[in-house]
Amino acid sequence: MHSHLYRVPDPFRNQVVVVVGTSLSGQDISMELLNVAKEIHLSSKSLPVSEGLSKVISKHDNLHLHPTIESLHEDGGVVFVDGSWLTADTIIYCTGYSYSFPYLDTKGIVAIDDDRVGPLYEHTFPPNLAPSLSFIGIPSKIIAYPFIQSQAIWIAQLLSGKRSLPSRDEMMKSVQDFYQSREATGIPKHYTHEIADFEYCDKFGDNVGFPCIEQWRKDLCLSAYMNSHVNLETYQDSYNDEELLQVAHQSPHFTLFEAEAFPSL
Repeated sequence: MHSHLYRVPDPFRNQVVVVVGTSLSGQDISMELLNVAKEIHLSSKSLPVSEGLSKVISKHDNLHLHPTIESLHEDGGVVFVDGSWLTADTIIYCTGYSYSFPYLDTKGIVAIDDDRVGPLYEHTFPPNLAPSLSFIGIPSKIIAYPFIQSQAIWIAQLLSGKRSLPSRDEMMKSVQDFYQSREATGIPKHYTHEIADFEYCDKFGDNVGFPCIEQWRKDLCLSAYMNSHVNLETYQDSYNDEELLQVAHQSPHFTLFEAEAFPSL
């Protein structure tokens, strides 16, 4: 099964479970299975793993780390590339998602190649079809909702004639320059749409006058990530961000909400 089908740990009680992938979903699901499954075997293509995951593995006898899988067998056998093997009841693939648009026929103008959707100007507009066709939500590793909101505003402004895009050639050159910059830094094509860059998100918002992501929001995001990297088992319940939270609670996101929720106060 894929992790998107996972809901609760109870169905895996007393099972031997192989979790493929040690990124966010793989780690979270493994944590939930610790007190339910008989054994959890993590298969990772990236070794060594994070400090937080290493701590959890050393603490729990039923959590084991393996390299990638070499082969699967009909009797439930799982063979890893180092020659070790086991018999599993369930395999959960926490291997991310692939882009697919089976309902969309662009006659090859927009194609998917190793999870690169393109060509897309600013991950949104195909130069040969924009602005009549656009894509929302393609990038990952961003603070998603503000970015998606700025995408939606830009598209609405274009369709209403309030803004215009660069020429087709200018957009295509921008796409090619972006591809080349990623290749020059050794980033594989598969990760074309992984942004992980607050500065890019702010510059994207500048296209439509969308406010930059607040510094407290960036700091909270980074703090949560670093905490999970070191304290995987406790980061969701234990954190030291009180000062950042106080700043956040003074922002319009919270003060406006309180005014609307409690008008008499």
